[in-house]
Amino acid sequence: MTLATLPLKSVERIVHHVYVDCLLGFNASDCSQHFCSPAVPCKQALDFLAPFLSLRLVASCWNTAVNNFQQTTREDFFSRVEDGYYPHPWHINTRVRKAVLLSRYRVFRTIHTEAGNRGVYFAYDFGGLTGCAAAREVVVKAWVSSSDFECQREVAAYRTLGGADPCPGVPTPEIASARHDPFCDVHALVLPKLGPTLEDLREMLPHKRLDERMVLTVAIQMIERYGNIHARGLVHSGVKPGNICLAPRGSTDEPTMLYAIDFGFSSALDVNSSLPSPHRIDAVGNRRFMSVFAHHGISQSQRDDLESLAYLLSYLFHARLPWDSPSGQSPRPRPRSMSPQTATAQQQQPHVWRVKIATPAAVLFRDMDACFHEFWRDVKALAYAEVPDYGKMRQRFAARLKAIDEGKAPFGWWDIWEQSI
Repeated sequence: MTLATLPLKSVERIVHHVYVDCLLGFNASDCSQHFCSPAVPCKQALDFLAPFLSLRLVASCWNTAVNNFQQTTREDFFSRVEDGYYPHPWHINTRVRKAVLLSRYRVFRTIHTEAGNRGVYFAYDFGGLTGCAAAREVVVKAWVSSSDFECQREVAAYRTLGGADPCPGVPTPEIASARHDPFCDVHALVLPKLGPTLEDLREMLPHKRLDERMVLTVAIQMIERYGNIHARGLVHSGVKPGNICLAPRGSTDEPTMLYAIDFGFSSALDVNSSLPSPHRIDAVGNRRFMSVFAHHGISQSQRDDLESLAYLLSYLFHARLPWDSPSGQSPRPRPRSMSPQTATAQQQQPHVWRVKIATPAAVLFRDMDACFHEFWRDVKALAYAEVPDYGKMRQRFAARLKAIDEGKAPFGWWDIWEQSI
């Protein structure tokens, strides 16, 4: 009996056996998991399947059976990854799991998703010569539409910061731009996986706060980072603990190296103007850390990133900011004699920007060294689009760090992380 005389169902069962039983059994000792798919096998799987796939050239029924198998999602071929139920086919989480992304990336965990049309994910990259056996983890940022303003800004920012002379402390994308995947119908940008964020580290520490030595290191690193980013004509507008990462474990970067990520709110510096744009811009960024100008829709410049950095340093040291609402505090009950309108007016919280303006440096940097007060004074004295003296700002923090570092063991973020877990 030949393939041509067998019923199609019988041929499909043989194809299933070749793809699943034989392939996984063959690789049991070398690769216990596969992240690829029947439609997009990894290099290791393709080498094993090559003799069987060559039959497609001489047997039409075999070719039909293989096509049918590849077009059907085979969960028994995939390794088991994050369990998640995404009932809506339009949702970004559903889309990135429909197929292998860009023919080499398998999404396995959601980091963050927003409104169902954009998300950030961990994925396995099995596109190397060793295939799934040595799949490495990467970060995938995906958008439903390429016209999404965050997609456009992110791609433009990495294009500006990368190239032949990449900006230190900014990840370099695995691919040059956001690429469209026709099977998942998303636009994806692939970035290297870095270490934990400062928010992850903060959550691991006692009292959820960093000590002075750590905060000074953050200040030195981020002033240097923003000096390089601003020199390339870009404003980050994304300061928050979750957007600052440790260098990857085992990398050649110095132990105190920090990376700035997430440029979805970034904007270009207008180097030809010393005045803000006459047009109001959309207020973007994290309200806790964004500058006062950003609250009012005023175009951003170097001073805005540094103002946000000052808020970040205060937050990391104190674990809260003066404009944070007291946790767990509920509104007081309204007396019967008080009208609903009066009660609403009394219970309404003041605008965050009003509290920011009214908060003096003595409150913002209470119990912190004078170098933080001096940094705040210099930042507030900057004119719009004025180039700060980054070297002077860094040196002030470096001098303080040297003074308290004397006689202590060398500082390293990963050492602190391992001691905290």
